[in-house]
Amino acid sequence: MASNPCSACKVLKSVCTGECVFAPYLPSTEPEKFDRVHRIFGAKNVYKILSNETFSPLKREYAVKALSYEAEARIQDPVTGCVGMSLAYEKILNNLKEQIVSAKNEIVATMGSDKVREYNDIPMPDDFLMTQNQQMGDNHGADEASTSATPPASSGGTNDTQQTP
Repeated sequence: MASNPCSACKVLKSVCTGECVFAPYLPSTEPEKFDRVHRIFGAKNVYKILSNETFSPLKREYAVKALSYEAEARIQDPVTGCVGMSLAYEKILNNLKEQIVSAKNEIVATMGSDKVREYNDIPMPDDFLMTQNQQMGDNHGADEASTSATPPASSGGTNDTQQTP
């Protein structure tokens, strides 16, 4: 590892050994990641997080990703960071909810309340709540085929059952 030091050891001008806590998570191929994290949080604080013995390697990886994401958000918006982004998305979501309610009220006024279905009455496709890992399970090809085929069949079946009663 001495021939190719990690991005942290390059910036800190130290020797990158095989026991470097930065090396697995901040490789030399991504120097801008460490630069952002170092500029916002400081190398000492990142070192403390990564050297925590209770963290598994997976938790350390998540921590570095979170630190990198927060550092990028802090660089773009120093006052609010990730919270500002979250508030902006929450505002967009609330506006969309208001538009849905407005559209629903308009439909009720036009068609009548007995013709308008509630959200919970609309059937959901079987694979709607599946996570990406569940969709990419052991039968990766079969899952993709069922995923691509399910929504049209489900929506077609839903429309057929809606028209029948």
